[in-house]
Amino acid sequence: MTPFAGTSRDAFRPDIEGLRGVAVLVVVLFHAGLLGMVGGFVGVDVFFVISGFLITGLLLREHDRTGRIALLPFYARRARRLLPAALVVLVVTLIASQNLVAPLDRAEVGLDGAAAALSIGNVRFALAAGDYFATVAAPSPFLHFWSLAVEEQFYLVWPAFILLVARGAHAQRRVLVALGAVVVASFAANLILTDAAANWAFYSLPTRAWELGLGGLAVAGMRVANTAPRGLASLAGWLGLAAVVIAVATFDPSLAWPGAAALVPSLGTAVVLAAGCRRLGPGRLLSVTPLRLLGRISYSLYLVHWPILVLGPLVLGIAPDDLSRAGLVALSMAAAAVCWAAIETPFRGAGPRLALRPGRTVSVGLASIMAVVVLAAGPTISGDAVHAVAPTVDPAGTTDVVDGVWPDDPVVASSSPSPIPAPSQPDPVQSASAVPSSPSAQPSARPAPLPVDIAAVGGLPADVQPALARARQDEERLRADGCLAFESVTEPPSCIYGNGDGAFTVALVGDSHAAQWFPAVERLAKHEGWRVVTFVKVACPFIDMRVRNIALKREYRECAAFNDATIGRLRAIKPDLILVSMSRIAIHPLIAADDTVAAQGAAVGRMLERLPGRVAIIVDTPYAQRDIPACLSANSDHVEACAIPYDIAHVDHLGGLESVAAKASGAGRIDLTQRICIADPCPVVVNSRIVFRDVGHLTATFSRSLAPALDAAIAKILGR
Repeated sequence: MTPFAGTSRDAFRPDIEGLRGVAVLVVVLFHAGLLGMVGGFVGVDVFFVISGFLITGLLLREHDRTGRIALLPFYARRARRLLPAALVVLVVTLIASQNLVAPLDRAEVGLDGAAAALSIGNVRFALAAGDYFATVAAPSPFLHFWSLAVEEQFYLVWPAFILLVARGAHAQRRVLVALGAVVVASFAANLILTDAAANWAFYSLPTRAWELGLGGLAVAGMRVANTAPRGLASLAGWLGLAAVVIAVATFDPSLAWPGAAALVPSLGTAVVLAAGCRRLGPGRLLSVTPLRLLGRISYSLYLVHWPILVLGPLVLGIAPDDLSRAGLVALSMAAAAVCWAAIETPFRGAGPRLALRPGRTVSVGLASIMAVVVLAAGPTISGDAVHAVAPTVDPAGTTDVVDGVWPDDPVVASSSPSPIPAPSQPDPVQSASAVPSSPSAQPSARPAPLPVDIAAVGGLPADVQPALARARQDEERLRADGCLAFESVTEPPSCIYGNGDGAFTVALVGDSHAAQWFPAVERLAKHEGWRVVTFVKVACPFIDMRVRNIALKREYRECAAFNDATIGRLRAIKPDLILVSMSRIAIHPLIAADDTVAAQGAAVGRMLERLPGRVAIIVDTPYAQRDIPACLSANSDHVEACAIPYDIAHVDHLGGLESVAAKASGAGRIDLTQRICIADPCPVVVNSRIVFRDVGHLTATFSRSLAPALDAAIAKILGR
């Protein structure tokens, strides 16, 4: 008997087909948000283990029969199996996307499609540093190709790896040791990166290889299962299936994933595969016809369901509800059945001409991939996607240059906006409406903030600032300068702006919602001759409370360390004024009881008390809750369609937290929200300036325009 002859059989395994059906079903329901399938994302992990099991078994059996592994025929079989359906779905999705998504997004969507065709979509999405589970305004219709990229990268390297370790004597032992080493090393990398760089842990092959390797170990595990008592092997199979079910039913996106928790569904799947189709095992349940039918079309269903779920609501022109999502799932299953019958099956059973010419198959596959890449990236390379967004005027007024005077703010003629609602509570500390004398050491001319802001209606103003095509990149310079600290940073960088020798020092403290005020502060500093120091860190509220980072999926220990270090630095610097701001909705308490305005306001107040000198807290800005540049690109002829209902813009932004913190600490309170949301609904183009660069941050251009209003508020805080 050859080393691995008893580890698997060439016979068809109906239970594996059924297990694939389970995996794809829970993934689709999770993506659709149906039936409370909050743990359905583990279906991808199940797929990885199955792929590792099937491919490793295939390669080992070939090596047993022939003493070698023919690489080119292997790649040809993979190409016939995977490429036809994937490329058809890519092309159809590209065409649909270029007609449905917002014009501003089309270039990026095209690049997503090109990356998917090249099997590097996982790398592209990891580089975007986005959380797969995060709610985004316009998810890419190619996002699901990340897992296919992981598998295809695995297929590229795995045959050579098996061929290398299986050479010579004691092949079985060598393969087992090599597989074990891959699993241990990859799992260790997974644990490290899940804690330090969660997006890379989620998307990359090195941190997912352990799941594929577990599938390979399950091939060897079948040899053990075949010699074990039937009852014991069957019980192990049921326990493995129970682990998968428990993960689907109880896990949710708040888990650090993949991390250690991914062991549960992955080990469970490996045990189910190793247990085989025993009469008393779970194989009989998994072999029922409905699951097998789903498993049969699982690849096509995985390919088509996500683009349908993403683009379907755009076709319908409605916000998806449970009924519409259920309809889209049904449509996905119908489309998958057609794709399987018309594309997958014919190419998988290609005739002898293609089967006998693996080199030709691979060549045709590569040429087809490059054709799709050109189709996807062509408009971006040619600039057509950018030119589709109008207008693109970017006046000189968007620069940071201030020539010692306050330039007049441009005004766009339009109908007057409706008045905003009166605040529910008066500001107990100070009001930004008055215009006091200058807080600078030397008197200077200062115009009052404009008494009336003008909201654009109708078409996007021809002189809109910033240019719409660059609105998303119109952010404060702190990130580019390395002064907006990322998650892993615990010591604030030394960042000084304005007049380095200025007699008056202002410190800006908080998270990215503090950083967004930097253009206004910097403009004011240039006018007044101030020195500005910054202490800002992404997603890090300045709060005396244990908080969770939603990207890292754990306690944000680095934030607490950064804040303590910031206080130490500020006590050494002793600024004349410290401005503190943070996103209210980005505070994620580790303890549920702390999730109240009162508790969080008190916790912020405790931090403010620890600061030296004069302190003011800036009320958090309104929240757009949609991608404003994308909306404007899709509604450039009637920008008011992108206006934000007042109750949405001000959700959790009514200044309650800041009021509690200011009262508890004696700090000043600055509220400029009425200069940002000037009407109900809140317009997103004011005085020819785009207000938001994304779902919740101001453009640098609009922030800069608020400098006079901020100046007036600071002057009152300082009593000058």
